[in-house]
This record gives sequence, C-alpha cells and structure tokens, in this order.
Amino acid sequence: MLFWNLLGLESILICAAGITLLGNYSGLVIAGLIVSAVNFVVNEPGSILFWEIIILAYICFGLITAYLLNRKTHNFRVLKVAGGSVTSLFLFGMLLPFIPAILIWTAIIGIPLVFNYRSISRAIVLQAIFKFIFCTGWLIIGNILY
Repeated sequence: MLFWNLLGLESILICAAGITLLGNYSGLVIAGLIVSAVNFVVNEPGSILFWEIIILAYICFGLITAYLLNRKTHNFRVLKVAGGSVTSLFLFGMLLPFIPAILIWTAIIGIPLVFNYRSISRAIVLQAIFKFIFCTGWLIIGNILY
C-alpha cells in the first residue's frame, strides 16, 4: 500500500512540475496550489503553516523571476516543446530504470532539439533553465513533505 501511495504522490508532483514547465504565470500558481494541497493532506496541523510559508515564498520567487525573464522573450513554443519532453522524461524515469529512460527520451525528443539549437536565443535558454530548475524544486519540496 505504501508503494502505491508513493507512486501516486510522485505522479501528482510530476504533474505539478509539468504544469510549471508548460504554463506561464498561471502554471506556477497552479503547481503551487497542487503542492499546497499535498501539504494539507500529508502534514500534521502544527507544521502546515511552516511549509505553506515556504511554498508561498517559492511561488513569489518564481513569479518574480518568470516576469523578469519573460520581459526579454515571448517565444514559448520552444519552451513548451522542451517542457513537455522533460515531463515525459520524468514519467519514463518513474516507470523505467534511469538509463533506458534517458535513451528513449534522447531518441524521441533530444535529437530533434539538437538540430534546431542555432535558432534558439540566449534569453529562451535562460528561461528554459529557470523553468527546469523551478520544476525540480517542486519535486524536492513535495518529496520532503512526505
């Protein structure tokens, strides 16, 4: 039973990470609400407020950083393709061993991205790196909560 609980929690956290990658400001807020709901379900009443402050601070930091990075670029097509591919990598990694998951992701999604790297500007790369780091933060916070 514990295995299924952990698998369900990881699925929920991967959805939150995917929403962060694929959405803009609303994606950050919705992912924060998802992690906040996980906080309310798994924590004791005494420690909920402590984790809520951390989650709200993380949302505020993410919104401010996303606003600063979005001022330079409004091209989200590349970010949505990369975000969807990383979400699929997380899902493959959850259900398969790590090395086969990376090989499948590289064959399906990574190779086409390599051939288009010259048309991607530096601002888009910085925004993608921020989103990847931020979605990994949701996974870390959610796993610490449980």
